[in-house]
Amino acid sequence: MPATTIKLDFKEPTVNDAKWAAPMLKNAGMKICEFSYTTIWMWRKYYMNQIAQFNNTLFVRSGDVEPLYLLPVGGDLRQDIELLRKFQHQNDESLTLFGADTATAEQINDWFPGVFEWHPSKGDFDYIYRTEDLSLLKGRKYHSKRNHISTFNAKYNWSYERIDDSNSSEVFDMVIQWCTEKSNCSDPVLRSEKQSINQALKNMDKLSITGGLLRVDGKVVAMTLGSPISDEVYDIHTEKARLDYSGAYAVINQEFATRELYGKYSLINRENDMGIEGLRRAKRSYRPVEIVEKYVGTEKGMGQ
Repeated sequence: MPATTIKLDFKEPTVNDAKWAAPMLKNAGMKICEFSYTTIWMWRKYYMNQIAQFNNTLFVRSGDVEPLYLLPVGGDLRQDIELLRKFQHQNDESLTLFGADTATAEQINDWFPGVFEWHPSKGDFDYIYRTEDLSLLKGRKYHSKRNHISTFNAKYNWSYERIDDSNSSEVFDMVIQWCTEKSNCSDPVLRSEKQSINQALKNMDKLSITGGLLRVDGKVVAMTLGSPISDEVYDIHTEKARLDYSGAYAVINQEFATRELYGKYSLINRENDMGIEGLRRAKRSYRPVEIVEKYVGTEKGMGQ
């Protein structure tokens, strides 16, 4: 008898899909940013992210040709990986998995001995921090951060606000100014991020996004947006500050952690460094409690 054809109806994620997809991702209890629905949605254009629901499982893939599949959530992981293998094999294509940490990759190898070859995706490693650390900045290791904040406090008349409909247009104006300082966001990644921020600001409630801003003499000079990955971990999707306001990044980082997250989420994910040395130094300077390694697993044998 011929094998049963597996049909997965992948489509571009929408804001309204957050109603059913976001709880499935949140219940997975993962730490990495790809398990945030807002991350999937914000980067849907750049990475060609698509989602599908089948038998109470959420499947997420990135790319059209030789796609990467995020580890499925909602069902039995072993069965769902086998289903994806069959789905890819229907088109004589191999399966490539993304989003596995070391322990998960080892578990998948136990289930599928010799099937996958794993490689670290170093630019995608996520930086995890204690919310308490980023809020209180205690100890010698945060001495320079406290100095930046003290200098900002002494130099500027500033205030903090939560982002809402009344100030979101000002926030995006500041992002445009930030882009101007960055060669008008000529980099495709920055250009896509700018567009995503604009859309996210218009759909904060539906995407469970919280945001904060800094004003100096009434003018918005820094902003940040985030949403929960799980009940324990909160994801910072984007953070921008005017480069001509030294210390603004340190202040918005601490203010948002203190006002919006401390006492609610024990950990903050500030995402990856994309392999950019300056970002790597900045993220390490805040002393992460964990750098979550992510691995890409490619099925052996197919197409080789």
